[in-house]
Amino acid sequence: MDHREAVRVPVRVKARCRSEGIVIHGLVEDLSRGGMFLSSPDRIVAGAAAELTLEVPGQGAPLRLDARVVRVEHGRREGLAFRFVDPGTVRRALADLILREHQSAQ
Repeated sequence: MDHREAVRVPVRVKARCRSEGIVIHGLVEDLSRGGMFLSSPDRIVAGAAAELTLEVPGQGAPLRLDARVVRVEHGRREGLAFRFVDPGTVRRALADLILREHQSAQ
């Protein structure tokens, strides 16, 4: 059973994760107002704080979010699941991206 607070929508957005001196580049697979999954073979440990930068098409500046790694996946689906720490500062830009991606997927 899925216990997420918000519905995740599939997206394809380039992103960068910076944590404890490590920089990871990957592709966001899904996104919600509370978190996201970054597909990447590179990893950091669960529980680590991270600064995420999403390259949003049509938006001048990248979207920056503070997050925490909640899960690391290996095997068939490789990557990192994040929970946003305080999306309030970018709430509108995040909501616009989710809505746009959700509408284009239908």
